Amino acid sequence: MSDVLYRGYSLEEALKRVRSNPSLIKERLTQLLRDGHHNVFEFIGASWLIEGSRALTHELVRHRIASYWQESQRYVDYAKNPPRFIIPPSIASSLSPLLDRLIEGYNAVRGTALPEDARYILPNATASRIWVLMNGREFFLNFMPLRTGLGAFHEIRLIAWLMFNALIDAYPITARWVWGHLPRLHPDYCRHVLHLSEARRRELEERYGSRDCRVLSVRSAFDAWGLPIPEPLRGLVEGEGSM
Repeated sequence: MSDVLYRGYSLEEALKRVRSNPSLIKERLTQLLRDGHHNVFEFIGASWLIEGSRALTHELVRHRIASYWQESQRYVDYAKNPPRFIIPPSIASSLSPLLDRLIEGYNAVRGTALPEDARYILPNATASRIWVLMNGREFFLNFMPLRTGLGAFHEIRLIAWLMFNALIDAYPITARWVWGHLPRLHPDYCRHVLHLSEARRRELEERYGSRDCRVLSVRSAFDAWGLPIPEPLRGLVEGEGSM
């Protein structure tokens, strides 16, 4: 489409040029990304059905250039369908007994009140399904640089990488360009690593086998939740030079 709008070709001529020379697609997309013509990427996008903690979704919905449809704690009756909880494995054993008591508390309140009042007892660990729609500009060039830096909350980092993983094959040129430029897309992307003590930074680099802040972000997020890094994201991570 850039050849139609920027170079004056007819749609038929532009399609003919691409069919005879497919590399034009990568050339044009890379040029648009490099030169900052990012409004073009508002014409692509994706939607994801996500399940995360309410702690996660409260951060997620702060991204205003997106659409959300979230599980309603006002209408879902957790006395009939017990609440689900999402907590990091590292604190699961200490939190689980407390959450069990909260379920009992919810059921007790629910005996005399509607779900919209009983929900006040539910914690940030309560799982919530949320359907998210973002355009390509918001996701690739705003959400990803903000939410995958090591300073971001580990659960939203995990979800951001999973969202990104789902699009690597759908938008391979754009996704790989963004991967390659992430540290330059936000001035604070690697700040958390730079502000660590030398001993802590060395410990982190040795544990995850890299000095690359993108690789550290991916590996630490999946490690915190005890999950394997999926393909094709794993391929990008392993393609980067290790220590």
